[in-house]
Amino acid sequence: MSATTITMKRTVGMVRSLYSTVLSFSVFLSAAALLFSFALDAGEGGETSLAAIWTSAVSPLLPILAAFIGMDVWSEERRTGRIEALLSAPVREREYTLGKFLGVWATVLAAIILFLVSSVAALAILAPSALTGSTLVKFIPGLFALALQSALWCAVALAASAAFKHSAAAALTAIAATVAVPRGIWFALMAWSGQDKFSYGEMPLDAHAFDMANGLFSTGVILSYAILAVFALFLASKFTAALRLGGRGAKSLRWSTATAIAIAAALALSLVSLAGRLDFSFVLPFGGKDGQTFTQRTQSILAETRGEIDITAFLSRKDVRFRPLSHFLRALAKESEMLGGARIAVSYVDPHWDVGAAERLVRAGASEDTLVFERGRRRAIVNLSDGFDERACSSAILRVALPPQRRAVCWTHGHGEISFEAYGAWGMSDIARDIARDGYRNERIDLASQEPVPDDCALIIVAGPKNDFSRAEAGKLDAYLRKGGRLLLLLHSLDAPGIASIMSGWGIRASQTAFPGERTLSGSDVIVSDFSSHPVSAPLENSQVVLEKPFVFSPSAAVGQGGGADRIDFAPLASVAGSCVAAVTERGVRAGDDLAIRPTRIIAVGDAAFAMNGRLAENANANKDFFLNCVAFLAGTDAMGAASAGKNKLVSGMDRHARLEFVVATSIAIPGVFFLVALSCVAFKRRRA
Repeated sequence: MSATTITMKRTVGMVRSLYSTVLSFSVFLSAAALLFSFALDAGEGGETSLAAIWTSAVSPLLPILAAFIGMDVWSEERRTGRIEALLSAPVREREYTLGKFLGVWATVLAAIILFLVSSVAALAILAPSALTGSTLVKFIPGLFALALQSALWCAVALAASAAFKHSAAAALTAIAATVAVPRGIWFALMAWSGQDKFSYGEMPLDAHAFDMANGLFSTGVILSYAILAVFALFLASKFTAALRLGGRGAKSLRWSTATAIAIAAALALSLVSLAGRLDFSFVLPFGGKDGQTFTQRTQSILAETRGEIDITAFLSRKDVRFRPLSHFLRALAKESEMLGGARIAVSYVDPHWDVGAAERLVRAGASEDTLVFERGRRRAIVNLSDGFDERACSSAILRVALPPQRRAVCWTHGHGEISFEAYGAWGMSDIARDIARDGYRNERIDLASQEPVPDDCALIIVAGPKNDFSRAEAGKLDAYLRKGGRLLLLLHSLDAPGIASIMSGWGIRASQTAFPGERTLSGSDVIVSDFSSHPVSAPLENSQVVLEKPFVFSPSAAVGQGGGADRIDFAPLASVAGSCVAAVTERGVRAGDDLAIRPTRIIAVGDAAFAMNGRLAENANANKDFFLNCVAFLAGTDAMGAASAGKNKLVSGMDRHARLEFVVATSIAIPGVFFLVALSCVAFKRRRA
């Protein structure tokens, strides 16, 4: 058995018998669980993969764990004097160093795997929905990223332990070198850059873990970690060798050691620079997001589009959004090719380097931090600062591929409705911007005026009126509906006879009820996850919509009366505890195909605030998807233009109570049980020794 193997086993045994290791493991499990819980909550309803969220929660804690695990490896032997007997053996320092490094690294990897097992077990019990579509294979890239980073942190911790006699000094030095210095430099650059914070992109250490967890690997990054880890191990071996160089006779040897360290540092920096210049990126097909999957809406648009579309990403390559954006655009072009749609050519223009191309885009009306979609002479621009997502891209493709329609979505006003022009938390400017991206224009309509409803009105939105409609206004709205009009009604109050008469005449009766014991996020809202098979709500399967004290709906006496083109049909869209909180009625759908009749459509939602800016800012809901599905269905675009909850959506299905249980179980119960069991084992072994 080699000296390296023997040293590794001795190191693992020594580390396992330390009380500091038990405490370090327990604190790591608790802190990582807290970070994971908060990240899981923030990622709810988004498209960040579970594996990437888990990896991002573990990565920042690894340097601290490695520092405390490795602080006693050499320091303890120096303090007790065993180092002299150890170095008197005919074994080279690098063999001792490599063995101790492997022992520390194996211990840190054991902590990572233990946290993975505990996290997956807790999710399987408390939030099985979060594991939908996730397998252990998808965690492999993230585990590789953590193993790569922990190798460097363990090597630095080993070098610090070899340099200091006291373990506390070794731990503090390692933490300073791996946490304080790199992140301090990063925050200093951020503070110095002022408003131009995106110039430096994301914190590299965090970005590396996130990218690799999503299957995006860089040869330059991998080689840089390996080179720096080897240099740290070289330092550790030289610090150990220096212990043999005592007395005046070893003065020249100490100088040669210092020279070798300086040369090694220069060589390491040169190799890291070379690795960065020769960097090559590649994507693994089994990454955390399993490549890139697209919604049915996007696939429909890509399949129906023909010709060539040029997409230009006009942003700095150092931008924090550059890598995930380029990954998405490559996948979008590949998806279009697989579906037999348009040929999508993707190019990138860095305003700091591609000056000529940047000037052309600026003259065309684009600004920095935008995506420019071009097809012939038609152009659509997506501003990344407005919130970039898959829907924004598919809507831009739709605008440049199809003839311009620019029909109007008319918002009523004058009754205390929520304004689509208000940008605060209580406005609806965000959802109005998404409607505009789909090719519509948002307009205000005054039903009290003498002006008729515009001929190009796709639908009317009544967004939570606090005051009732007059008889004349209700009559004008009813006349519009009888001509095949479309209405989206968001209820705020039932104290409105005019609104109630419109709803009742078109098949909907509203009432108020409570939902005690149902899942909630804030205590006053209700989580809706029971969706019908209607085209509006079917794509939201496995998603959740959050409504604030919603009203419930039931069919009125008008439903089912008459026949043919006059028959009104009622269908629930979403329910809570068997009560319908969103419904749709249609008149004319049973008319024969030979009759050119445009069916009347009305959708009523029991909450007026579910699509306000403040609610949409919360990631733990699919409220935007639901609202845009309603708009698409009412406008008549149906499946082609309807939004859908994507396959990439992360849905844990946890309400407030379940989230509290998850936090308690993962950050308190599991680390506490581990601490007691491990502490008992260590105490028992020490008593036997």
